[in-house]
Amino acid sequence: MLKYITLRLVMLPFLLIGVATVVFILFQFTPGDPISARFGLRISDFSPAQLERMREDLGLNDPVPVQYFRYIGNLLRGDLGISITSRRPVMEEILSRMPATLELALTSILLVTLLSVPLGFMAATWRGSILDNATTSLALVGFSMPSFWLGIMFILLFSIQFNVLPTSGRGEGIILNRLNYLVLPTLTLSLGLIGYNARIVRSAVLEVQNMDYVMTARSKGLRERQVLFRHILPNVLIPIVTVLGLQFAGLLGGAVIIEMIFAWPGIGRLAVNAVFRRDYPIILGTTIFFSAIYIVVNLIIDILYSVIDPRIRLE
Repeated sequence: MLKYITLRLVMLPFLLIGVATVVFILFQFTPGDPISARFGLRISDFSPAQLERMREDLGLNDPVPVQYFRYIGNLLRGDLGISITSRRPVMEEILSRMPATLELALTSILLVTLLSVPLGFMAATWRGSILDNATTSLALVGFSMPSFWLGIMFILLFSIQFNVLPTSGRGEGIILNRLNYLVLPTLTLSLGLIGYNARIVRSAVLEVQNMDYVMTARSKGLRERQVLFRHILPNVLIPIVTVLGLQFAGLLGGAVIIEMIFAWPGIGRLAVNAVFRRDYPIILGTTIFFSAIYIVVNLIIDILYSVIDPRIRLE
């Protein structure tokens, strides 16, 4: 396993360079200019000489190959560059918003796990029951409703109509003092995932229930709880871990739409604002950061496979 982990970690810089190269090339075909996006209509207040000097200071007048190799060289040193808009280091901008994104992602994935896994087991245990049908309906409804629409409906209902929850923002102070700010974005992110994951858990449990070793365990007179925790649960953990891991990586990568709707000061909102402002260093930095998250989470999932099922070997 150590050899496998080492190989994946060695490949990480090359994968990130590949991602940076693709994004950098796409930028060359993107219309717009960081200077124009930054100043908008006020750009007419500057003379051509001033605009040219600003472009020169930002390195935008250099040939594309020079810009590319300069950026890759800085990336290999761990330098993601300076934001065109704020003039702060990109890594500093990302890390300052990481706690907000991590807070929202952890809260959402915890809620999804606590609700979807028991729902899936109960739906499989009482197949064809009202609970099973309700779980199927929840999965269908959750995936049929766009998250941006659901978030707006929650704001209209709970914030404007009943005035019981804040419309946006993260609040101040420790997390226990601002849980009300987490409710709406967490529910918006979690509702569709709860139904979807419950269906996956249900399908995995139904498949395992028909296995010979489960039927043998029941025929020996083991209690249903023992059959569940000793024989069924260990064998359905792999699909559960896979789905939850990838969903958590997606949430850490920035729930872009939700962060914009609820004005949540996370990485996703930072990336969207950077797109509007043509802040290329921020866009490249957040893209590389998201890619690194996915690669690391996939590595952790692979390691968990061998922990859950010793028959799986990573070598």
